[in-house]
Amino acid sequence: MPRNNSYLALFFKSIPVGLANTLPGVSGGTLALVLNIYETLINAIKEIKIKKLFVIGLGAAVGVLFGSAVITDLYQNQPLLVNYFLFGLVITSAHSTYKKIGHLSFFKLLVMVLAFALALFFAREIQFGFLNAKGFMLFFIAGFFGSVAMILPGISGGTLLILMGVYHPVLNAINNLDFLILIVFGAGVAAGLLVFAWLFSYLLQKHQKEIMVVLTGLILGSSAAVFPTQFNISGLAAFAAGAVLIIILEIIGQNT
Repeated sequence: MPRNNSYLALFFKSIPVGLANTLPGVSGGTLALVLNIYETLINAIKEIKIKKLFVIGLGAAVGVLFGSAVITDLYQNQPLLVNYFLFGLVITSAHSTYKKIGHLSFFKLLVMVLAFALALFFAREIQFGFLNAKGFMLFFIAGFFGSVAMILPGISGGTLLILMGVYHPVLNAINNLDFLILIVFGAGVAAGLLVFAWLFSYLLQKHQKEIMVVLTGLILGSSAAVFPTQFNISGLAAFAAGAVLIIILEIIGQNT
């Protein structure tokens, strides 16, 4: 990946990554891959590079604020068109990982199908009945496991927060600037990022092609969360817009 990501470019690339984490069915990690900053993100977390983390965090925060204030309202008013748009976005983003898997053997295809099935399970929003934590502990745990989705392409942070029952409370905390909840949730996110960044960094270094197979399956499976429920002509235009956006972002990621 390019090593010349300037801090300004890193800031602007981090905005859609943060925005994606507010949307059910869309993975911030996927957009980090599309924008070619995934390894930069993982290494910055693993090595605790304060300056890069600050720039990425600032950009992501802008994206989160925009997503919680604007996109979620749009989702409520035009859910079908937004789903078409997100479906096109998610499906097209799988190209970013698929092109890195090399020869598609039967074993790789089998692994991809299993990863697809796992993402499909999460996309169906089956509630975590075993999660009995309440109050601030619930927000910390949700932040910890939600951080996995923030850096793991194909698993939606928004969907995981829905499963844990904190999606709307977290968005409300952002909109209302409830700093106590945000600090507890953020502490969980920080702890999770530190733990999982080391694991993902190791896997990417040792088994990159195999990881890309898994990620391709996860991304394709996660599209079920935003699969349009009915046919709509305007929706096809929205689907195309989502696909084109990913193509543009991928070109930007390759050239900056």
